[in-house]
Amino acid sequence: MHRREDQRLLTGFGQFIENHTPAHCAYGVVLRSPIAHGRITSLDVEGARAAAGVLDILTHSELEQSGIGPLRCRLPVTSRDGSAMIEPTRPILANGWVKYVGHPIAFVVAETEAAALDALDLIDVDYEDAPVIANPESAVADGADAIWPEALDNVSFTWELGLPEATRDAISGAAHVVRLRVPHPRIAISPVETRGAVGEFDPTTERFTLHTPSQGVVMLRTAMAEMFGIEESAVRVVTEDVGGSFAVKIWPYPEHVLCLEAARRTKRPVKWIASRTESFIADAHGRARVDQATLALDEHGRFLAFHIDALSDLGAFVNPVGASTATQGACRTFGHSYKIPTMHYEVRGVFTNAIPVDAYRGAGKPESTGTMERIIDFAAAKLGFDRLELRRMNLVRPDDIPYLTPMNETYDSGDFPAILESALTKADYAGFPNRRQESESRGRLRGVGITMHMHASGGSTAERINIIALPDGTVRVRSGAQDTGQGHQTALAQVAAEALGLTSDRIVVEQGDSDVLVKGGGSGGSNLMPVSANTLHRAALEMIETSKAIAGHVLEAAAPDIEYEAGTFRIAGTDRQISFAELAARFPEIPADALEPGLRAGCVGETDFEGIHTTFPNGACVVEVEVDPETGGTTVERFTSIDDLGRIIDPGSARGQIQGGFAQGMGEALMEGVVFDPETGQPVNGSMMDYALPRATDLPNLDLDWAATGSPNSLLGVKGAGELSSNGGNAPFANAVIDALAPLGVTHIDKPLTPEKVWRAIQSAK
Repeated sequence: MHRREDQRLLTGFGQFIENHTPAHCAYGVVLRSPIAHGRITSLDVEGARAAAGVLDILTHSELEQSGIGPLRCRLPVTSRDGSAMIEPTRPILANGWVKYVGHPIAFVVAETEAAALDALDLIDVDYEDAPVIANPESAVADGADAIWPEALDNVSFTWELGLPEATRDAISGAAHVVRLRVPHPRIAISPVETRGAVGEFDPTTERFTLHTPSQGVVMLRTAMAEMFGIEESAVRVVTEDVGGSFAVKIWPYPEHVLCLEAARRTKRPVKWIASRTESFIADAHGRARVDQATLALDEHGRFLAFHIDALSDLGAFVNPVGASTATQGACRTFGHSYKIPTMHYEVRGVFTNAIPVDAYRGAGKPESTGTMERIIDFAAAKLGFDRLELRRMNLVRPDDIPYLTPMNETYDSGDFPAILESALTKADYAGFPNRRQESESRGRLRGVGITMHMHASGGSTAERINIIALPDGTVRVRSGAQDTGQGHQTALAQVAAEALGLTSDRIVVEQGDSDVLVKGGGSGGSNLMPVSANTLHRAALEMIETSKAIAGHVLEAAAPDIEYEAGTFRIAGTDRQISFAELAARFPEIPADALEPGLRAGCVGETDFEGIHTTFPNGACVVEVEVDPETGGTTVERFTSIDDLGRIIDPGSARGQIQGGFAQGMGEALMEGVVFDPETGQPVNGSMMDYALPRATDLPNLDLDWAATGSPNSLLGVKGAGELSSNGGNAPFANAVIDALAPLGVTHIDKPLTPEKVWRAIQSAK
């Protein structure tokens, strides 16, 4: 079927945050720190407060008087010595100090956005500069200045997982040991739609309403109530259409609180929309990890041990799941498709004078996967092994599954060797030497990258599905997940339609209103299929069973004698029947005591998630690039991927998810990376004029195919899809470029492999 969302969204009928402007709406803008670290010696807002059109100005003082609490990490971690991580207090607006460029200081509310911006220029702020630490390696260097007095070494936590002693022993006794530093650049997460918020306050009910693009409204409701010190029932959060997120819109942000508090003070709706440039310093960033990796091999090339000692850049504060991303998130698929007897991951989460870092599509796994695939190629080049054969001999095989990893994850299904061979065949890997020769005849360097990838679906399991048959013949589904462009309307409608034997056009899917959701973990960790779809399937079956009892009452038959098929209930062996729509119209007439104990008085199913939510989608990728040695420019010529997503419910959405993830991975590998001036902490490329995102012309047609193995952890055999390709997306492009330069003796270039870096590597090799 066609995706039901597309017609509306592509013809301008989407309802995004910019489309939501209540009557008498005021507008807010944020004053942000222009320096990376310093003490605020004076802050004078009175001139701005008197400016034309200004309704209010909020600073830390006003928020403190209202008793509004700070932002906090929502998934803290414990260091390996048992101590709690260090988490500096993070007020909504700066309290005496600024810690990064973009740190919010004041919020101006005015009749128009233009008036608010004019008033912003009238705020007088003086700063006393403090030493700046712009990157994680500088943060832990000897003699580094402390960003926070409670973390004199700039370390929030030191965490580890795996088998440290066994890994050390295997490395010390190995025939071959290869070490490589692999930095993963800081990424500016850049969805098409910027962040925004509209806050409203009803003084009669003393109730807040927050309209904002998000990945789940329930968590935001909880966070807002917590910071305002009120009951959750006093907060409503609404999310309509979302123009992309990739995790950046999950979290509570200062602007959510500011819009709500400003609405309460001004008795007007207050709207804030981030400009594209503002997003570079207002939104959480992604990745930002430096890995020191070690791979141990025996004399034949069998992997014996894999170790990463990482520095994870947290930025100036610990964002809601930033600590979890750097720790557990990094380990879910550690070593991914390879059978490695012992592994160990250790990480220090460090503070820098930079924008806070959090999960970004993959949440720690793209870094670990990229490091693994990069060091395999590096080891092959250094030790004289064939990089393809290294992979072949070390893959987890079907007879190893279920396979328990040293990180205590159990792979549920898959045939990794078969997927690799299918990808090689589809990519015509055997014909690569001829294509390389043809490129060389034109003065170009051609390389191929071959990599494996995997995801461990996760996210929240706090899903409750409510499904009800309505008198108009439709069936309404309510889910705590949130569509941010993935096609939830289509996929969940198909799941419900299949369970009920109906056409999917009769299914109405609703998300995004906390007033009708008691619980819901939102979307994240590729959890729609493993969590929401499986829960919906169970809820639909429950609705059928509940409705059989009601149909039995109406048809004057016992519930066990009622059969159901395609929206109709029938007494077995007779022609006496009633449809879901008719039953839904009549159920209020049925006395509650006429139903069996425990059954609902209505055609309703409601159930929470149960079971194992983790599945392991996986795949193999082959990428060919051409490098122009005169300019260092890279052109991606061919792209092939075979992926195991389990049973695919909506092929169009699945294909789009895989395509998008690989495009983002290519961006990380070849062009993206936030750069800070090491002395001042100023973002050097803080706008779309200077920050390179992939464009349609940067990629060829992506040749994709499926090799499904159903997950035994899923009632429907489905696996997650959204983060699989982003987990593996950066490695094949990086490896292909290095392979193109290998004849020159180049063995490694730090990401992103920009034309300048590639050109310099070529000149150095010459």
